[in-house]
Amino acid sequence: MPDKKQKEKQTQQKIDTKAGTLRIIPLGGLGEIGKNMTAYEFRAPNGQTDIIIVDCGFKFPEDEHLGVDYVIPDVQYLEEKKDKIRGMFITHAHEDHVGGLPYIIPKIPTPIFAPQLTAAMIERKLVEFKIEIGAGIRVINPDKDKIQLGSFNIEFFRINHSIPDSVGLAIRTPVGLTLHTGDFKFDYTPEDKRPADFAKLVNYGKEGVLALLSDSTGAEEPGYTLSEQEVEHSFFNIFEDAQGRIIVASFASLINRMQQVVNVAQRTGRKVAFVGRSMLNNVEIAVKYGYLKVPADAVINSNDLNKYPDNKVVIMCTGSQGEPNSALSRISRGEHKQVNLKRGDLVILSSSIIPGNERLIYGMIDDLYREGARVIREGARGPLQGSLHVSGHGGREELKLMMALTQPKFLVPIHGEIHHLAAHGDLAHEAGIPEENIFLLENGQVLELGLNSARLNGKIPVGVLLVDGLGVGDVQTIVLRDRQVMSTDGIFVAIVTVDKKTGKLLSSPDIISRGFIYMRESEKLVQNARMEIRKIVEKAAAKGAPDWNEVKNQMRDDLSKYLYKETQRKPMVVPVTIEL
Repeated sequence: MPDKKQKEKQTQQKIDTKAGTLRIIPLGGLGEIGKNMTAYEFRAPNGQTDIIIVDCGFKFPEDEHLGVDYVIPDVQYLEEKKDKIRGMFITHAHEDHVGGLPYIIPKIPTPIFAPQLTAAMIERKLVEFKIEIGAGIRVINPDKDKIQLGSFNIEFFRINHSIPDSVGLAIRTPVGLTLHTGDFKFDYTPEDKRPADFAKLVNYGKEGVLALLSDSTGAEEPGYTLSEQEVEHSFFNIFEDAQGRIIVASFASLINRMQQVVNVAQRTGRKVAFVGRSMLNNVEIAVKYGYLKVPADAVINSNDLNKYPDNKVVIMCTGSQGEPNSALSRISRGEHKQVNLKRGDLVILSSSIIPGNERLIYGMIDDLYREGARVIREGARGPLQGSLHVSGHGGREELKLMMALTQPKFLVPIHGEIHHLAAHGDLAHEAGIPEENIFLLENGQVLELGLNSARLNGKIPVGVLLVDGLGVGDVQTIVLRDRQVMSTDGIFVAIVTVDKKTGKLLSSPDIISRGFIYMRESEKLVQNARMEIRKIVEKAAAKGAPDWNEVKNQMRDDLSKYLYKETQRKPMVVPVTIEL
């Protein structure tokens, strides 16, 4: 893996620019899980510049992002060059690759290219957000289509992931062929019967791959990722033994898991009820385009669950990550309109735990047990064992196989936290790629490629945009800091009513405390705070024509010092003046 000195060497390397230069700029997805987005910018010798974008995802907020819904890439660099953007390519329909579209496409309108299922799910998402995309969504056939956009010629290769229609991109420019894998694994018995296109990958290797940008999420996992078929075998054993209702929770976009539940439910004489708006939407799209095979008599409406014996139904819903508004979380709290838990219900969490979601998941599991349900999940010990979820990302052997098939000159690990990228870099070195040809990038860092050459070439300003309700990017660091203060030490509001002409107090100052003190038990503290406020206002009024902004600043400073002295806490102090 390249260290600091190695990166300095990579910066100093010269490249052959006579055919132009290809700049690869990750805007998200490196050093993190989620918000995947990469810009490819080709600069021709004649000065023409063309840009294409791969993926446009979001990620869930970190602990410090209080009240924030999602985090999306900062696209200011692309906004400044929007006239040079020729198109956006989406590798698959998971939210960490498409979730940012409703917020970013209005900023950089451009045609979107995606396979059928992905395109349909994107269209539904944009319709829900009432976004009209004038440039349109263009459906591609991964097996035969090639797209020419300026200096770029793009074709597609099928790979396996946990959702059908997942593809990687073969991006040709005058300086050579670059491959972008998207999320991938190699599954020889995939649920959709469409294995990865090994023939194309081998041919790319024979043609000569300048750079491979490869998924790193599974770079620390030994061996190969299990096939999706393993989950179906486990489901069958569990369904056969279950005496009551079964509730399966998974991601709304996990079409493969839905197919497995339908298959096993039919084999064990059960009907399936899909619950959750996002899951129902995706089922409708997947059935419409043939990616989900559901016989007409296999599915029932969730309103009709009570018409069937408990041992004849399966409920499939969202909420495997404990999301507060998901179907399973609402079911666990007794707040769901159609589904009420029954003692003896068997709940299957068919997903792995995403780091950071532990508290939500275990809290929901406790609620499920409290209502008398049984819960089984991947990795937990118990009488019901088996694979309840398999990763959509390849393990170390699959990453080595991708490199062996494509034979890249340069490797760029993508999609993962720093330790994932570093592990992938080490693996590449073990596989025979020289250290100086392995580039571990950070978001915003520019990798510049020329003919048979590459170097690091600076960094563009890049951050994140925080989505909070209808606001995008309007929640700044100071707002988050204020929320942090209020969540830990509370808020202390001081309200003074004064005469507009004289500045004198017209009544005793009002105090409001939230999350700081219980006022009935802190009368002395409140009275002394009122006295402090009186002194400040009366002193200002004595000078005549007070500047109330200065008075409020002094109130904030003096009250903060007083409250800290008395309590050793620092609530947010908010002075309010009312002039009558």
